[in-house]
Amino acid sequence: MKQTIFDLLKAMINATLILLALCLFLGWKLMSSVQDVTVRVTEAVLQVTPVQDRIQDLRIEVAGLRSDLVNLPEQVVIGQLDRLDQRLTSLQHEMSALRQLPNEIIHDAAQTAATTLADQLSQPANCLPPSS
Repeated sequence: MKQTIFDLLKAMINATLILLALCLFLGWKLMSSVQDVTVRVTEAVLQVTPVQDRIQDLRIEVAGLRSDLVNLPEQVVIGQLDRLDQRLTSLQHEMSALRQLPNEIIHDAAQTAATTLADQLSQPANCLPPSS
């Protein structure tokens, strides 16, 4: 009876250690995925920075146009307004592309996580029993 209880206790400790090792491994994989997502988000932020600079330039140009409206002939102001309109259209297209970045990052992260999980779950299925 004592031996059975002792064996059962050892089995519980072994199972606990195996579960602990599995949790550590899955935590390590999760941290790796989080790091990948962080890198992608950082890249997305770096893509937004030039757009912010262009918006600031446009604000300065609009302020200059306000003063030009009073001082310059109408033809010069119309040309400046046309160029400003083209730049705003270009900026609008860039902003719509940037709006898609978070969706793409999340989709890629989910796809990577699902693929990794499926690969790891299929590994035990590939195990063959030892030949006798």
